[in-house]
Amino acid sequence: MAKVEFKYSKNAVNKAGTALIGNDSSLHEEAKTILDNWRACHVAPLNSFQTSLRQKLKQIDPDALVSQRLKRMPSIISKLERNPGMNLARMQDIGGIRAVVSNMREVRALESYYKNGTRVFTIVKGGKDYINYPKESGYRSVHQIFKCQNGFSIELQIRTQIQHSWATAVETMGTFLNHSLKSSEGPEEWLKFFSLASSAFAALEST
Repeated sequence: MAKVEFKYSKNAVNKAGTALIGNDSSLHEEAKTILDNWRACHVAPLNSFQTSLRQKLKQIDPDALVSQRLKRMPSIISKLERNPGMNLARMQDIGGIRAVVSNMREVRALESYYKNGTRVFTIVKGGKDYINYPKESGYRSVHQIFKCQNGFSIELQIRTQIQHSWATAVETMGTFLNHSLKSSEGPEEWLKFFSLASSAFAALEST
């Protein structure tokens, strides 16, 4: 896939984000066009990072699962609505890549490998260790944030197979209930269930 040219300024991207959560519908169409271009510009960095990641995983866990995605427009808008002071151009997880490894030893090995970034990607502030400090929902994963030379950010998520199974169940049930359980939104009994299940899994992995 050919590299997409960034056609706008970051100021224009921020204004598009503000417009998308605003009440003036006449601004939405242009704002969506700007956002589409901003999202597309993350594809080339994602592909580049994935190549590096797969090479390293051959040494750490050849059976690891790797996936990547561009954050969908509804998810971007929802995040902006939850965080009204956030600038769209500073959102660090537009481009996301995930490594699912077998166990915690491999999680920490991969995290350590990337702790100083790479030749192409600089590690930046914003990462979180949600394994040692899980979200209230029970979400557990290591997040690292990288920025490439042209300024686009990539979020790397590293988790075990058990942690991934939990996250997949939350996503599936959230879709069924039409609530964002992963954002701690939805029926209290389901939020509590998944929080307790996460604690049980954490005990299994001695985290």
